[in-house]
Amino acid sequence: MKRIIRAMYLWIIKERVREVISFLCILVIAFHLSSCATSPSRDNINRAKSHNKLGSSYLNNAQYHEAFSEFRKSIKLNPDKKETLNYLGYLSMRFKEYDDAIVYYKKAISIDPDYSEAKNNLGVSYAEIGKWDDAIRYFDAALSNPAYETPEMAYANKGYVLYLKADYINAEKVLKEALMRNRMFPLASYVLGLVYAKLDNDSAAIEEFKKAIGLAPDYAEAHMDLAKTYLRSGSKAKALKHFEAVLEYDDNPLRIREASDNINRLKY
Repeated sequence: MKRIIRAMYLWIIKERVREVISFLCILVIAFHLSSCATSPSRDNINRAKSHNKLGSSYLNNAQYHEAFSEFRKSIKLNPDKKETLNYLGYLSMRFKEYDDAIVYYKKAISIDPDYSEAKNNLGVSYAEIGKWDDAIRYFDAALSNPAYETPEMAYANKGYVLYLKADYINAEKVLKEALMRNRMFPLASYVLGLVYAKLDNDSAAIEEFKKAIGLAPDYAEAHMDLAKTYLRSGSKAKALKHFEAVLEYDDNPLRIREASDNINRLKY
């Protein structure tokens, strides 16, 4: 992780001294964020809200660079807005700037130690760079807050990391916890399908993949794994149908190539 260098500056005005004003600022060089001891003015807070609103609009329209720019403007005006920091962390992850994302999330958590959304997202950042134990630690931290409104997210993410660690038995338990809280959660069903496939339970895997697709018909990864499971179990016609769905919904060139190769073999 990039080293975050903190520097302290103290200015004391001595001529015609009426008072001594001390400014304690933390300069985070990698991200150009600064947090000052003084609170933002009402005008800055209102301007920050405007940038946040515009950033959210860009984000909803998948205009990620524009969204990032607006959230950066917002955080300069109101440095302690945890939601803005969480958005910046999310966008940094999309840009694969994981070190940046980690700092944004940790800053948000320092503002609100009970901010489970940021803890879950921080866990995802660690998972993306292969720090699985750190990821699980933050998923558990998110889940330790009884007021966390979407615990199924952290359970599903933890289950996926356990799957990556080949701890399939515990992964199954955790994913069932996710589905117990929200049975209409396609990610949890999909990953549970992956777990069952590793446990050589193809019939259970097929059911979970089908559940995921039923909830999210354009879930390309689920179509791909369902197709491969059908192919492995000898259901070639069903496999073909879902390989074709991958071509329809996916934009990943490697999966598209794999699906195309399988379609050609099955048709010809």
